[in-house]
Amino acid sequence: MTSPAFRLLSLFLGLGALLLAGCSTAPRIGGVSVQVADLRPVDATLFETRATMTVRYINENVIPLGYSGASFQLRLNGSYVGKAVSDQPIGLPPLQSITQDVTLYLENAALLRQAIASARDGVVSYRLDTVLLQTLGEEKTRVKTSAEGSIDISALAKPQ
Repeated sequence: MTSPAFRLLSLFLGLGALLLAGCSTAPRIGGVSVQVADLRPVDATLFETRATMTVRYINENVIPLGYSGASFQLRLNGSYVGKAVSDQPIGLPPLQSITQDVTLYLENAALLRQAIASARDGVVSYRLDTVLLQTLGEEKTRVKTSAEGSIDISALAKPQ
């Protein structure tokens, strides 16, 4: 037979172990944002217009993050104008940012010309919807993020 003091001590030790186990969970991944840093023309043909979009990845976490690629959709002044994809690995150091150039395929040249014409001093508002792709073994994860801001597109108005 066990004494009541031994049972009480066992109960407190068991509860303490549960409490400590609950505190040792992995930290939750927080803020990762992707912004447009620059937009430059590449070339334009009758059927396709391309631009180089420089995106800035910002890791607000205290741990490094890695992604296997990303896809982007760009809106200027509220209208969809194009998309880009990248299969280049993205390594984000903790509490830092990096930039990457991606090829943006401009699918709506008429709306792009309209945005250029309506720009004040070449600056328009943008919305960038991004899906970051993370592959760990067989497991694939998608992290969605959106950013809004303003960007100077006056370089797109200059003839090539």
